[in-house]
Amino acid sequence: MSKLLLVDDHAIVRAGLRRLLESIPCISHIEECASGEAAYQYLFSNTVDIILMDISMPGKGGIESTSLIKKRYPQTKVLILSMHDSAVMIRKAKNAGASGFVLKNEISDNLLNAIQKVLEGEEVFPVIEAEEYINILECLSGKEFEIFKSIANGENLHLISDKMNMSYKTVANYQTAIKKKLGIESMLDFHAIAKQHHVIM
Repeated sequence: MSKLLLVDDHAIVRAGLRRLLESIPCISHIEECASGEAAYQYLFSNTVDIILMDISMPGKGGIESTSLIKKRYPQTKVLILSMHDSAVMIRKAKNAGASGFVLKNEISDNLLNAIQKVLEGEEVFPVIEAEEYINILECLSGKEFEIFKSIANGENLHLISDKMNMSYKTVANYQTAIKKKLGIESMLDFHAIAKQHHVIM
């Protein structure tokens, strides 16, 4: 029997996932956290076998939180939940140390199998064509990637700074660094690249 930590910033989503998880025989105990930071702190005094981690959350996103957790608690399995199956997100999840990646719109069909496989030591990731790995977004750090997604979705820097608990100046500096790395200038460029690489719909 395994202990599971559910990490998502939306209480309604956590409630729905909990109902589904409670029907899984191999899960004996379920705890919840509303952020990656809270999950990291929870592990200071608690142990779990597997974490279900939402990829998009305020503050430290799922990728950055997974990386921090795996560095300190390498034995803890992390399964990423995402709305999008872009190659860059899947690759970043792998690089952060996640053991799997499940699409939220396929949870009812795939979550049980994914959890069982991850607990058995297997990896569960969508199949990616080889050419998709060659992606200019690979040069972005986890935080830069989260900010890139937000800008591409049309969010202004004030909103991003509030959402990610960062100062406006820090977010602006990240934006400048992203533009330099990707060789872009306008907000339209952010959106176009994100669409091209299936980061946004």
